[in-house]
Amino acid sequence: MSWLKKNKLIVVLFFIALCGFTSYKYIYKPHKTIESLPPNFTGSSLFFLQKANKNFNHWNSKIVVLTGKVSSIDKEGITLNDKIYCQFKNPKEATLIKENQVVRIKGHVIGYDNLLDELKLNQCILK
Repeated sequence: MSWLKKNKLIVVLFFIALCGFTSYKYIYKPHKTIESLPPNFTGSSLFFLQKANKNFNHWNSKIVVLTGKVSSIDKEGITLNDKIYCQFKNPKEATLIKENQVVRIKGHVIGYDNLLDELKLNQCILK
């Protein structure tokens, strides 16, 4: 017990350092990537669009894997079946796709654009 009294400062500093390190690791956890997250829906883009129209709030901020026909392409993404816009995580992936090609995409649902009547996905990757 006398060792503990003499080195009380060392024990307290060790405890503070241990708590600080644990807190740092907890607070600064690495972000989850789209690749590592499991999808909440896998299937046809047309079927998902029907489900999303019925109850969009349920599907907002969910991860989905959709299969559909590419109707248009731009610099940052593509449009599936004229109704689902997919913005790619890496815009170079959009150059690998051709119009009228059937693709499978994993993405994060971010909203519904009433003006364009499109469902929006971001962080999309080709599967």
